[in-house]
Amino acid sequence: MSRQSTAKKRTAKSDPIYQNRLINTTAKKGTAKSDPIYHNKLINTTAKKRTAKSDPIYHNRLVNMLVNRILKHGKKSLAYRILYRAMKKIQQKTEKNPLVVLRQAIRGVTPEVAVKARRKSGSTYQVPIKIKSAKGKVLAIRWLLGASRKRPGRNMDLNLSYELIDAAKKQGNAIRKKEETHRMAEANRAFAHYR
Repeated sequence: MSRQSTAKKRTAKSDPIYQNRLINTTAKKGTAKSDPIYHNKLINTTAKKRTAKSDPIYHNRLVNMLVNRILKHGKKSLAYRILYRAMKKIQQKTEKNPLVVLRQAIRGVTPEVAVKARRKSGSTYQVPIKIKSAKGKVLAIRWLLGASRKRPGRNMDLNLSYELIDAAKKQGNAIRKKEETHRMAEANRAFAHYR
């Protein structure tokens, strides 16, 4: 067997078959780059911000955010049941719209500033930072649920309803947590330039 037959045949650049192959590959590459869909995929690499869905009864995104934070071990129907029972108890106790009470409670607990630990030359400083409204809302929900879980008694919907009513009246453990955070930020105002 000759060496020429086993080896791949070389084509000269002047060969017309080679020239056609070269033209076809560049044409394919050119169409992909000039295609507007392909071009947009290269430019728009940032993900779109997802908005929270609303719940089935109140059609409110805030209620759905609260349900998702109550949720444990994937039992969403239980989380919905807890929240809707709490809302019903709020309605009976205050004789107001429970959504108004919920909004008041979350608005009352939402912090404006928080402290963040920063390491600078071997020491850790608590640096006060401003909080965006979305992050503040998440913190408020977390604090409300934490305070209602710490309340004595096994019934979560009762505890949650009492905590929401207290927060709407500017009382309760969640409000205390917010005030404590604000006090810490005020005490560490000197380190604000470490931001």
